[in-house]
Amino acid sequence: MSTLVNTKDVPRRGTTGAPRLLFLAHRMPFPPDKGDKIRSCRLWRALAASYRVTLAFFMDDPADGIHLPRLAEEVEEVIAIPLDPRRAKVRSLLALPTRRSLSLAYYASRPLRRRLLELRLRREFDAVVAFSSTMAPYALSVPARRRVLDLCDLDSAKWAQYAEASRPPISWIYRTEARRLAAYEADAARAFDATLLVSAAEATELRTRAPGARVLVAANGVDLDYLDPDRFPQTQGDGRTTVFCGAMDYRSNIDAVLWYHDEILPIVRRQIPDARFRIVGSKPAPEVLLLGRTEGVEVTGRVDDVRPLLLSASVSVAPLRLGRGVPNKILEALALSLPVVTTSNGAAGLSLDAFEGAGVADTPEAFADAVVARLRAARDGAARFPAHRRALARLYAWEELGRILVEAVGSGSRAGSGSAAS
Repeated sequence: MSTLVNTKDVPRRGTTGAPRLLFLAHRMPFPPDKGDKIRSCRLWRALAASYRVTLAFFMDDPADGIHLPRLAEEVEEVIAIPLDPRRAKVRSLLALPTRRSLSLAYYASRPLRRRLLELRLRREFDAVVAFSSTMAPYALSVPARRRVLDLCDLDSAKWAQYAEASRPPISWIYRTEARRLAAYEADAARAFDATLLVSAAEATELRTRAPGARVLVAANGVDLDYLDPDRFPQTQGDGRTTVFCGAMDYRSNIDAVLWYHDEILPIVRRQIPDARFRIVGSKPAPEVLLLGRTEGVEVTGRVDDVRPLLLSASVSVAPLRLGRGVPNKILEALALSLPVVTTSNGAAGLSLDAFEGAGVADTPEAFADAVVARLRAARDGAARFPAHRRALARLYAWEELGRILVEAVGSGSRAGSGSAAS
């Protein structure tokens, strides 16, 4: 089986005469249909306006192959390396007795290193951008004038959260990974010319760990044209449905819907007996699918367009106890003028004070009360918060993320030729 998806016969284009840039991602940065893909796609497209971009990434879902021709039309070259999740997990576990991060071991790939070596022999890059810490070792292996790392979130903090929420021996494994990855994040930040994070709190944390590193805040954005409720004038909430939207094979999302279903929804139903719960997202885990057996609970799986399903609900819930950063699910609901209830953890990277319809609660009772208040308001006709969109345009514009990245890639005098241990 080939380790390279061959796209050499697909027409490619670039910005003629422009500098060249290599963009590395741990997952195919297209289509922009889930959190990390939305951000990574926005990043390379912002760069493609000024650079001849080569995209190199892992492809963990063979079905994504249908998108390769479209990608190849927008950039100079596409390098797609298949990744078998089962083999990757074995590599990760084998790293446990060593001092290496399990995440770095998961994405260790001789085929990608070989392809990058071949690329170096025939092409020079002015800049390299690595999307996520796991792509940092590859970026540091390619000579370039500038190197930028987009960590998005501090994944080490995520593993620490997982450790707190788990029992031995899994908690020990997660805590070990948190420690190893935290050390690597600091090393990588010092080796790159600039490192991006989505929230000010995490940027401050990384600056403390990596003195001297240039750490920038580049928040996620939201597409207000696409997420415009006026496109669906006939779609209204029913005053009883709450909705959660996200990739349903992701641990923090699984934990969120289980917690809502088990501990919050019963309290909501004491006050609104016909309250319903809709779970929208691809690849629902087995424990999520089981929730669909509960009366009034719907598990949709992947859908082509989430907007009607969100707009036909009356409250978007994001009961996130795990995970970090700026959740796209919250921004998207706010863009659709929906009321939102989340936790302190879900709101940590957001400026929710600017959004009248947003509520924050951390106990099942308080969360349920916030949901009930908004469901009742929806029944009384207060279903939408159009002011959300004005606040989003001011605080969360994708154009600002692109500007920060382009400036980071193009500014400064440091050669960025350092390396971090991998």
